[in-house]
Amino acid sequence: MASKSKIKGSAYEAKIRDLLTKELKIEFKRMPLSGSLEYLKGDLWTPFDTAAWPYCIECKHYAEINWNNLLTAKSTELYQFWTQTIREAEVMKKKPLLIYRWNRSKDFVCWNDDLEIDQYIYVNAFEHEFKMGLLSDWLVKYKKLNNI
Repeated sequence: MASKSKIKGSAYEAKIRDLLTKELKIEFKRMPLSGSLEYLKGDLWTPFDTAAWPYCIECKHYAEINWNNLLTAKSTELYQFWTQTIREAEVMKKKPLLIYRWNRSKDFVCWNDDLEIDQYIYVNAFEHEFKMGLLSDWLVKYKKLNNI
């Protein structure tokens, strides 16, 4: 029997899969075998448009994700998630995209390319460098830049 945290994570991946498929008009699927294949990493992928989609997506839903200590703690959950996302993106030869939330929060996204949204936080601390903002804002900008 799967643990509550595995069920929660799987449900979140399915939610984000459905959202991205609807918003971006590309079919997203959950990664087969939960990314345990050494050549397929991340939580979501685009099986019918793999080459065109530029990101390796990692999804996280935890009860609590603290990012108020990003400038004072060398190790935070968010840094651990970002490090995992970068590692998996390197395997896939794609850009990292971390999508996360905590209980009763909105969905957030972290990325490190040139895409900019109106409101975001730029993090550059302890050898980590990324932008962080609301997923809804990121999607609006991504769709506009890609004429979707």
